[in-house]
Amino acid sequence: MTKKNNPDELEPTKVEIMEATYHALGKHGYDSLTIQDIADEFNHSRTLLYYHYDGRDELLVDFLGYVLYEFLENLPDEKKSARAELETLVETLLPATLDEQVYRVQLAMFELRVNGPHDRDAREQYLRVDNELRDLLEDIFTRGLEAGEFAEIDPAVEAELFLSLLTGTRTRRLTVYDPDESIHMLRDAITTQIEWIAAN
Repeated sequence: MTKKNNPDELEPTKVEIMEATYHALGKHGYDSLTIQDIADEFNHSRTLLYYHYDGRDELLVDFLGYVLYEFLENLPDEKKSARAELETLVETLLPATLDEQVYRVQLAMFELRVNGPHDRDAREQYLRVDNELRDLLEDIFTRGLEAGEFAEIDPAVEAELFLSLLTGTRTRRLTVYDPDESIHMLRDAITTQIEWIAAN
């Protein structure tokens, strides 16, 4: 990701704005979020927010880059068995339940994704993350195939399938499940797919 989105490369004020936005989204959600809500979580003046951003939408696209960078940095990078790494990835992306604040922020990120067809910057952020996640999955399946852990699969095709499974399951969790409601049945379906490619 560009330095603009890397938290380690952001000036301290920008980091504070991003953290204030995270807390404001956790309290108010996406639709009703205002610059004032963010300012209420910010230790500086609202004027300083407008010094850096023209408005809420521009700030949220920057926030999206900030959150997605953190998301990619925290994906499992354990060089254990390919199957174990795949299972860890599923657990990371789809925990059984969610904290209320985490749920609200993830829902806001989902709403930004849905806005992708109308917001080129948001679309490009998500397209890049999808590509990186697909590349990670393809690498896992390639190593699993070479090690004899997986059946004779096409790693590229399987990566596309799992990217859609994971994205679709995260969408279902955010749109039809309460944050404290377990999604074990959805997880079981993905586990069954993992067992199928490992057994054939």
